[in-house]
Amino acid sequence: MSDNDSYEKYLKHLNKSPIATPINETLIEMVKKRVTPEEAEFLSKLPFRGTTPRKISKKLGIPLDELIEKLDKYAEKGLVYSIKGSTPNKNLYSVGDVLFAYYRMPWWSGNKDDYHSDLSTPVNKYYIDDLANSLTTPGPSQGLRSVPVNETVEDPSDILPYEDVVQLLDTVDYYSVSPCPCRTRHNLDPNFEESKYPMEVCFHFGDLGKYCDEIGVGRNVTKEEVLEILKKCEEAGLVHAPSSWRERMDTLCNCDPEYCLYTEPIVKLLSGPVPRGLQHSSYVRDWADEEKCIKCGLCAKRCPIDAIEFIKDEKKLIFKEERCMGCGQCVYKCPSEAIVMKQRDEPADVAKTPMDFVVRLLKERGIDLETAAKMIDD
Repeated sequence: MSDNDSYEKYLKHLNKSPIATPINETLIEMVKKRVTPEEAEFLSKLPFRGTTPRKISKKLGIPLDELIEKLDKYAEKGLVYSIKGSTPNKNLYSVGDVLFAYYRMPWWSGNKDDYHSDLSTPVNKYYIDDLANSLTTPGPSQGLRSVPVNETVEDPSDILPYEDVVQLLDTVDYYSVSPCPCRTRHNLDPNFEESKYPMEVCFHFGDLGKYCDEIGVGRNVTKEEVLEILKKCEEAGLVHAPSSWRERMDTLCNCDPEYCLYTEPIVKLLSGPVPRGLQHSSYVRDWADEEKCIKCGLCAKRCPIDAIEFIKDEKKLIFKEERCMGCGQCVYKCPSEAIVMKQRDEPADVAKTPMDFVVRLLKERGIDLETAAKMIDD
């Protein structure tokens, strides 16, 4: 089998994941920088669903001990995700989709060597030109969701538990922090200016947090350290963005308006009255007391997706409610306390579990569950 055949098989396999992955020259370029033909051939045979090495061994005809050693090496490189079991035989392994293997794992280390610098340009180009429209799905389900800064909500006691960042932290059992992968890859690309936002703000929990620490792309922190970093994120205007399901949160990003996977397309690419991006929270910006507004325009400056327009000459604010993600960044720094986050008429429809979220995502892509099961298990 030729090298091109191996890459073609791997690329077609990537496109079976819930994230549609258009195949073109830019994708081929970045894949060739990241994996060898031999690696591509092996990865094309692994399932997207976590699977024991014994089952994979039976499917591929590779001796169990040899296979586990190989899978662990691929996991260290960030091409395979592994969840440790009580013994190696009970580990779960799954091939990384394009988001995991190319937009998250290479950058969590914060490494600035030539390899990462060389990889950053095609990865960024492919996202803007092709992947953004697949990742920011046509339906309401997005890979991450916005939750408000607690003190910006009109009545903080009414915040739903799955939209309260402090309560969410109480539901997880392991905390890890890494550099922001989005800002890291943009900072390495000469086509972009260096980000002015804090870097070590990407949190992972539970099995994912342990995995990041084990392969050296994260560091274990306490809940108190997480809260301290979150406060710095709020001051900097970053949006708290946890996993898009209520139970077993594994990720909490803090997104900026420039380079975040879910806000960059809104600012740079997508038009129309209702842009796609972070799934909005159950809250929306509203007046607390309009007469207190001093028309300083700070709220418009802090909004990550241009939901507030400030016409300086007229001292006029225009709020575009349909764009509001409900993050509370406009309210957080309002000097006159003129605005507040109020509950929307309908609460955000957040999936209960990771699997519920995947099912929703697939339905929105027009893929039935039977077909989807075959795709992720193949």
